[in-house]
This record gives sequence, C-alpha cells and structure tokens, in this order.
Amino acid sequence: MTATADVLAQVVPTLVRVARRPGAALLTGAGLGVGVLALLGLGLGVTATGAWAWVPLGLAAVLAVPVVVLAVRRERLQAQTADLQVHRTVGTGELVVHEPGTAGRDLRAEMDALDAAAAENALRTARFLPRVEAAQRAALVAAGGPVHAPYLRDDLRVTLLALVGTAAAIPLSVLASVGTAVALLLS
Repeated sequence: MTATADVLAQVVPTLVRVARRPGAALLTGAGLGVGVLALLGLGLGVTATGAWAWVPLGLAAVLAVPVVVLAVRRERLQAQTADLQVHRTVGTGELVVHEPGTAGRDLRAEMDALDAAAAENALRTARFLPRVEAAQRAALVAAGGPVHAPYLRDDLRVTLLALVGTAAAIPLSVLASVGTAVALLLS
C-alpha cells in the first residue's frame, strides 16, 4: 500500500466523522419538511376536488427521492468507513532503520501510483459531472482499488446530486407546505 492510499484511508474516515452531525441535521430537516408536506398534501387531496389537489402529495414524493437516496448513501458510507480507524502517529523514541535501496523503490511505487491517478483524472468520459467522475476514478486508483477503498465504490455523482436535492428539499417543502396549508384552509 502506498502513502497516498494510507492518507486516503485516514482522511476519509475523519471527514465522515466530521460530517456525521451536519448530515444527520440536514436529513432530519428535509425529512420533516417533506413529511409535513406529504401529510398536508394528503389532507388536501382527500378534502378538495380536482386533480390539482393531489399536486402537493406528488411534490412531496418527488422531494423524498433525493432525501432517501442520500440517507441510504450516508448509512452505506458510515458502514464502509466504520472499520477504518484514524491512526495517530506517536513517537516512541525508537530508531527505525531502512535497508539501503528500499527508499528508491518506495518512492518509485508512490510516483507510479500518483502518475496512474493523474492519468485517470485526465480522462473525462462521463456525460454529466465528468470532473467528479474522473476525480473519483483517480482517487480509486490512488487508494489501490476498491479492495482498499470500498467507500469509493458508490458513484459520487449520484451522492452529490442527492445532497443538492436534499438541501433544496428543505426550502421547497416549507414553501409548498405553507401554500398547501392555505389551500387546505380555503377549501
């Protein structure tokens, strides 16, 4: 395993732990907003007449998709990084002796891994978000493949779009809930 793979194995669990509470808050806020909209939409659909009365419930269903996708991806990421430990380097006062000639081989392996990652990053073949896809492939190569980095198996573009959709679901569901509540009171 190269030093780059070691760094990725330490940085990713740290980022997952740092983002745990904000991610939970985002999912809770979006889930509550979409849930309230769904309840109000169901109430409006049952009491009002016309096909337009079911629009808020349909909107709640559409807004629930990125929230559910992000929740599933978040749980999967936490499960995949749970066994990765954050390693701290603590000096023991011991002397480490390297064999002559091994430093050059280690440096060459590291440079080869970085060159392969840079080559993967240069290929942008995806239709949407090609830079994100190329960066994920490069990180996967730098980490030593999916065996060493199982947290990079899921398509990062889907997770990123689910994150944006979840963040957008909060204000959209609040606005739609207010409009649905007003329509429910007037019907």
